[in-house]
Amino acid sequence: KMLSEPLQTMLTTMVIAIALALPATLYLVIDNVQKRGVDIESSTQITVFVRKAAKPEAITGLEGKLKTITGVGAVEYISAQQALLEFKALSGFGSALRYLEDNPLPAVFLVQPLVKDSVDLAQTNKIIEAIAALPAVDDVQIDMAWLERLHSLIEMGHKIALALGVLLGIGVLLVIGNTIRLAIESRRDEIIVVKLVGGTNPYVRRPFLYTGLLLGLFGALIAAIMLFSGLQWMSGSMTNLVSLYQSQYRLEGLGIAGFCTLMLLGGVFGLGGAWIAVSRHLRDIEPR
Repeated sequence: KMLSEPLQTMLTTMVIAIALALPATLYLVIDNVQKRGVDIESSTQITVFVRKAAKPEAITGLEGKLKTITGVGAVEYISAQQALLEFKALSGFGSALRYLEDNPLPAVFLVQPLVKDSVDLAQTNKIIEAIAALPAVDDVQIDMAWLERLHSLIEMGHKIALALGVLLGIGVLLVIGNTIRLAIESRRDEIIVVKLVGGTNPYVRRPFLYTGLLLGLFGALIAAIMLFSGLQWMSGSMTNLVSLYQSQYRLEGLGIAGFCTLMLLGGVFGLGGAWIAVSRHLRDIEPR
């Protein structure tokens, strides 16, 4: 029946595909920003400035205490002389430093908190408070504001994707439900004849459920193809862009798990829309 009406079937599956592809695309964008858009691990690095008057013994003791703080993954020491050499090489003001009598830069420790899947802002704040309370520590710096903004934006993006997915999911249910309703009406006489010869409602319902399931699966498959094609189309431009920043960043697609989830959602929406339509309209068709 679906193959006998290819235009109607294609239009229905394309509507379903677009409805599934839109929230999936938004989810992929958010997922790529969260995983690859920024270097979260290095951005949470805490800079600990050592007091200028601190003695070598105090610096050594401070390093040992930093390593014992819960949540600290790695500690790197940069002496004042090393910091001065790096400043001369990178700042472009190396010649001006000749006029300074003393090295104005303090020794620093670079503290890297443990990072798993995402940054724990509360844990990072606890680490900062613990470091600030240590002797020989002059100042502790980390740019937490942009991390909080990033997490807020990602959280908001996930909510938008979820809301859009729910709304478009309802649209898929309505599209499939309307398609099944039209199919039921076009086969009203056939349904009546089947019921006259003893066909039960589950027997009559089954082909329409199959139709809704297939429409949902075909729509999900086309949505996956659209996402894959769009990703391949964007990959070339993204590769050229990130190469200018000497980065190895690559766009990530759905993957096997995402593809299976998309197919599952398409099948569930298709089957659900067909079930609602059949349950609503089949009871009105009875032999007289």
